[in-house]
Amino acid sequence: MSVQGLVVSEEARGGFYPTPPALSERLLSGIDWEKIENVLEPQAGKGNIVRTIMERYAGLRGYSERKLNVDCVEIDPYLRSILQYEFCGQRMHELSERIRQLDKKKEYDSEIRDYRKLNSVEAAEYRGLKREQEQLRRIDLHIVHDDFHTFQSRKHYDLIAMNPPFADGDAHLLKAIEIQRRSGGMIRCILNAETIRNPYTNRRRFLVKKLQELEAEIKYVKGAFSDSERRTDVEVALITINIPAPKRESTIFDRLQRAAEVDEPTLNDITDMTVADFMGQIVSRFNVEVDAGIELIREYEAMKPYIMDSFNGGKYSYTTMTLCVGEPGRLSRGSTPSVNEYLRLVRTKYWEALFSNKEFVGKLISNLREEYMKKVSAMADFDFTLFNIQQIAEQMNAEMGKGIQETIVALFDKFTQEHSWYPECAKNIHYYNGWKTNKVHKINSKVIIPTCGMFSSYSWHKDTFEVYQAECTISDIEKVFDYLDGNETAAVDLHGVLLRACEAGQTRNIPCKYFDVTLYKKGTMHIRFRNQALVDRFNIYCCRKKNWLPPSYGKTAYKDMTAEERTVVDGFHGDGSEGAGEASYQVVMAKPAYYLAEPTKEMPMLMAPAT
Repeated sequence: MSVQGLVVSEEARGGFYPTPPALSERLLSGIDWEKIENVLEPQAGKGNIVRTIMERYAGLRGYSERKLNVDCVEIDPYLRSILQYEFCGQRMHELSERIRQLDKKKEYDSEIRDYRKLNSVEAAEYRGLKREQEQLRRIDLHIVHDDFHTFQSRKHYDLIAMNPPFADGDAHLLKAIEIQRRSGGMIRCILNAETIRNPYTNRRRFLVKKLQELEAEIKYVKGAFSDSERRTDVEVALITINIPAPKRESTIFDRLQRAAEVDEPTLNDITDMTVADFMGQIVSRFNVEVDAGIELIREYEAMKPYIMDSFNGGKYSYTTMTLCVGEPGRLSRGSTPSVNEYLRLVRTKYWEALFSNKEFVGKLISNLREEYMKKVSAMADFDFTLFNIQQIAEQMNAEMGKGIQETIVALFDKFTQEHSWYPECAKNIHYYNGWKTNKVHKINSKVIIPTCGMFSSYSWHKDTFEVYQAECTISDIEKVFDYLDGNETAAVDLHGVLLRACEAGQTRNIPCKYFDVTLYKKGTMHIRFRNQALVDRFNIYCCRKKNWLPPSYGKTAYKDMTAEERTVVDGFHGDGSEGAGEASYQVVMAKPAYYLAEPTKEMPMLMAPAT
């Protein structure tokens, strides 16, 4: 009996053309099955496309426990019975029974004292049965409706794979597009090519327009059904449509945002905008987000009586959905989320954004920036208001003053540290007889420091040097000198300078804000300062902190110093000979606000908003 003679419905008799396996393979090529969980086959027939889907999905590795959910729609009762037999249990039962029979034939035979073996035909059958059994285990198929035209479901499908009747394939494909537009998803469809090439009806014209709008991919195939169970010479079109998920708008957030007239800052805005604009917008945004979240929690509380999993209610009745704040595992089913916990999470988010703003903390050295970030968890107990921002700015400015002093001295120690494996680092230091000690020194105008990670160890790496690693090291040095300089030197885009040097293959004399840098693959960075006055201030500041200069330094004129004090000044500012340091010391005395002032008084660490 022909395939056409098997069907009993008029619709199936006119349009039932089983999909050839080769065409099913082409239809489903290029799909990432790891991202597919739910599939709809709206004209399932006897399951040819479903079988290809099953075989493709079974080929995935590492997903043995996950089943693919396949919903089928089929109008013909006889074809539905075939689907039921093939994919809904009976065929699996037969497979298991036949495998059990073949396994029995392989049992241990005491007469031959060995396990019996299957012959070649049985062995091939056994392998095929096991393969089909494993494939069937990987799908969970349901016949959910008969006529696709009347099919209604709110379920989301990752993929609709279909071979609709040629006569009204346009209506079927438009129905599939309508379903996928609700939540987004993929459509793979076999269509009579004339439906696309000859749009003589309004519905066909509408379909062609839709396909153009959705940027559908169309491939024409001749002779696809020439050797199929039901032959036809109709040319077909393989249509691929990827419909993105629609953007969801929050009515709650949108309403509150309009009421507050708040613009939504992007991530770049948060890190780049000026402090005043940043503060005004982000504080208002914080208030809108908090109010919207609390309103959502209150709405969930009000909805709970209508979304219980039982009409009877009672002690063991729960909601069919759970609204969770934070990690899902922290909330038991049906519980009402904590408003206070929600507030803590939102506050944390905004305090983190504040401490990422370049204007707010951009002048801090990396270790000081880390100190700010450590404050975030504690700030979760405080609302994100201009008052609290001002308070934390003032408090942290006071607390971090000592940290800046320590950072400047730490850089001095780094510059003056000797390394046995880099003996040229000893050239960084100018020795002199200090106050009450002979073990004192200052840095010269050229400094060599060891580095690591500036050059990739991989031969295929084409960059001249690692921009990120170089920027981290140089940026911290520049920021120390920013404190000492009082921001008198014009700003330089360090990242841009290093990126251009890297792209040009330049490693020597790279111009930074206060110095030129040369990078060597052996693992050293040579820094040559351009501003000697700034280097002098750095040396004076650090040597005074270490008590290597006499207490009278900067307070007493050279001529009024004791002989011992003048000896220290001559060694510090000159070659140690008598009077060698007098002229340079007079320059310092003439500009005490530059050479002798505490840098933290001239440049606040944290740029607080105006109140």
